[in-house]
Amino acid sequence: MIGIVETHLVNHSICIDNYKLYGNNRILIHTRAKTGSGGVGLLVKEELLTTFNIDIEDESTDGIIWIKFVEKNNDSNKFYVSVVYLPPEFSARSTNAYEFFDTLMSQIYSIPNGCPFYICGDFNIRIGDMKDYIPGVDNLPEREVIYFKANSYGEIFCEFLSNVNCCVLNGRYHISNDYTYVSTRGSSVVDFCIFVLPHLKI
Repeated sequence: MIGIVETHLVNHSICIDNYKLYGNNRILIHTRAKTGSGGVGLLVKEELLTTFNIDIEDESTDGIIWIKFVEKNNDSNKFYVSVVYLPPEFSARSTNAYEFFDTLMSQIYSIPNGCPFYICGDFNIRIGDMKDYIPGVDNLPEREVIYFKANSYGEIFCEFLSNVNCCVLNGRYHISNDYTYVSTRGSSVVDFCIFVLPHLKI
């Protein structure tokens, strides 16, 4: 599976051999725009379609999509994947981060109890070395921090993670830990994978 953001699609799809796209295109775009803007999606290998029934569970919010996977021969085996895009703070497309995470939290609470889920995407968040868990309560490996700057979204994000009993995988997966944004202006970590703590095994 591959999560993609800023797809910039308008009533179109993406064709990649052996993958199927589940997408949520941004509805509200400027009347003079020649292309779409924003948009999120999940590319799923077609071979998974032989094992799972895969459907869009929720696409009601711009910048968020939820995909549900249910095993065909065992419908009690299910999990959810979400791809998100939160526009940068102070940008023309910036949104209320509190409302964004409240919406995401409500969607998480609608998932049946005990079902695993993970969330990935471009949050435009910088958390530096902030705690993404509750010290003394949650037992998990410390993150290996490679980018130490934080922005105003960071505290909101970490509070959200505590509220939904999740943590970021960035910096906790020993095989790969790198910057997620690299340009001539510098490098940073703004894209995150989030997983629910009770199911975390590293």
